[in-house]
Amino acid sequence: MNKSKWIWRGVIGLVVLYAVFAGVSRHMYMSGLARDLRFGSRSEKIKAAKELMKRDRLYDKVQEMPKAGRIEVMDAVEDIPGALTVKQCLLLLKDTEADVRARVAKALSLLGEHQIELLVPAMRDSDENVRNGAKDALVAIGPKIIPDVQRAAEEPELRGAALDVLVRIGEPSVPALIVLLSADDQDLRVAAADSLGKIGSKGATPALLKAADDIPAVRRVAISSLCTIRDPRSADLLVEVLNHTKDDGEVRARAAHALSVIGGPRAVAALTGALADWDLKVRTSVITGLQTMNASAVKPVTAVISRGSPEVRRAGAAVLEKIDSPEAVPALLQLARDGDPAVRASAARGLGAQTAGVGVDVLISLLADKDGRAADAALDSLVRLGSRGAVVIPSLASVLRSSASDVVKYRAADVLGRIGASAVDSLLAVLNTGGDAAKFAAYALGRTGDPDAKPALEKLAGARDPDLAWIAKRALAHM
Repeated sequence: MNKSKWIWRGVIGLVVLYAVFAGVSRHMYMSGLARDLRFGSRSEKIKAAKELMKRDRLYDKVQEMPKAGRIEVMDAVEDIPGALTVKQCLLLLKDTEADVRARVAKALSLLGEHQIELLVPAMRDSDENVRNGAKDALVAIGPKIIPDVQRAAEEPELRGAALDVLVRIGEPSVPALIVLLSADDQDLRVAAADSLGKIGSKGATPALLKAADDIPAVRRVAISSLCTIRDPRSADLLVEVLNHTKDDGEVRARAAHALSVIGGPRAVAALTGALADWDLKVRTSVITGLQTMNASAVKPVTAVISRGSPEVRRAGAAVLEKIDSPEAVPALLQLARDGDPAVRASAARGLGAQTAGVGVDVLISLLADKDGRAADAALDSLVRLGSRGAVVIPSLASVLRSSASDVVKYRAADVLGRIGASAVDSLLAVLNTGGDAAKFAAYALGRTGDPDAKPALEKLAGARDPDLAWIAKRALAHM
């Protein structure tokens, strides 16, 4: 009995000893592989990486390295083709450092060329970094992955990622997306139409024009994509959309913008016809679009204004106020006398935006406008013209000496003050004339902030006229 017990104890001891020895040997072996992976020659690194991948320990050992080492080890890994390497690289995409993940994705783009069936499912991995890295690798591989990714787009779980890959590949993906545009799945058709718009290829225009006759959800996105592509072949449909109230305001507004880029008489006619559209978003897009068409829009807009409603005149004036063109000046001068103060304000702003020489008399007359919007717009435009060197200072100085109302004189003085140093000499001349003109000139001199005006204002600060002395003191305080 005792002999049997000792035999069993001996057996157990040998087993334990073997286990300890095996564990130590395994630890030393794995440590050696890790050392070779980090410090070995290229061939040693490749051999170590192969062994670690077989044991599913590559990720663990790589994570023990510093960032530079983790990046460097990919030089060896990408020289080991095969499905096992691709699977291990997908694990390595979980690294916390973006630079490391980028290097892994680069390796995957080389290794995964013949393992696309492993990369595509990885786009739905629970780890975002793995998903993004797989997509980056597929994009880098290029057009050869399109058939596989096209099939993946039919799966709801992979659809978003697959379409993102196709969009990033660009033009070569267009035929595949056109095929998806005819899918039975409504959501897939919508997503395909949207993706074609993101690519922006005119090659998609015929298919998108056909999709515009689909159900409303697909129609809306197809039209939006056509608006992005801006192919002249879609102009007729976009005109129809702009004039068709069954489409929502966002789509119609985008159609207006697209037409302004496409251009041509048909587009201009459609846009000018929508100047008074009931939808504010559409109307704003129409106005902005016509503004970008510059001189080519002036005559059509002017023609519509002449026979249009108050709403059309306001919208048309808003268009012309942003167009710097000699053709716009006569229309703006005419609109400056319009009975609608909003139209007059737009005209005043438009005259101030012209770089070609324009008469300032109309703007100066608008300083007396009973509506503050028009008067303020004229004031700002005169400042803009004067600051650009236009000859406005003598006329404004004359207003200070005239029999105009105090409000008009104040506005003229405000313009001269905001023009700055170039108005000082004229203001000093007005100052010497005395009377009310001197008071407005003193106010304007203070606004210029020019040191040359200071001696004259200091002298006026002791004037016998208490109002003039107070204005001069206030002017000095602001300098």
